Amino acid sequence: MPTPEARQLRDKFAAVLRPVCNWASSRTAPWSNYPAWGPCGAFVGAPRERCVEHQWPLPADAADPFPDRCTVTLDEELEDSRWVRYSYGLRCPFERRAGSERCAHHDPRDDERCGHPVDDDGTCTAPEGCFACPDHRYAKLAVLKSQLEQLPLTLDCGQCGAASGENCTSRSGRAVAFHKRRASASQGLETHKELSCEIEWLIL
Repeated sequence: MPTPEARQLRDKFAAVLRPVCNWASSRTAPWSNYPAWGPCGAFVGAPRERCVEHQWPLPADAADPFPDRCTVTLDEELEDSRWVRYSYGLRCPFERRAGSERCAHHDPRDDERCGHPVDDDGTCTAPEGCFACPDHRYAKLAVLKSQLEQLPLTLDCGQCGAASGENCTSRSGRAVAFHKRRASASQGLETHKELSCEIEWLIL
C-alpha cells in the first residue's frame, strides 16, 4: 500500500502531466515571435486533443456543446481587457443573435457601429454590439458626462428662480453652481437615466 508521501507525489505528478489543450493564436504578439494568445491550457482527456472551446470548425456530425453561444473563437478581441474579464480567453461568451451563428459584436448591424467622426468626413465602423469602441469610448464618455453635468440647465430652478437655460444665481445676483434642488430635480428626468446607463456601459 503506498505511503502518504508516495500518494502525494503520485497526485502531484498526475496533475503536472495531465494533458492540456495547446490551441494558440495564429498571430504573433507585437515585437515577438510568440503567439499573441495561448496556448489555451485547459485540461483535456488525451494528448494533442483540443478543448471544446477550440475544436472549431466542429465535425459535421458533432453537436455544438454551446448551441446558444456565438461560434467565434476570440483572438484580437483579447487585446481588450474587457473581453478577458468576460471570456477568460476562450470562445466568445455572448449569445447568438436571431438568425445568425454570431453575436451582435461579430455580426453587427449598421446602427451597432461606433459612428464617431474620423478623418476625411468618415465615421468609425468598429462594432459596438457588446462593448463600446475601444478607440473612441473615452471621447464619448467625456461628451456624455458633460451633458449629464449640464442637464439641470434644462429646468427652472425652484430655489433662485432661474429659468431654463439660465445659470443659478445667489441672492446678490452672482452666478453660482446649480442649486441642490435644481440638480436633484434633474435626476428624475428620463434623459438623466438614459445618459447614466450609457455612461455605465462605456466604462464597463
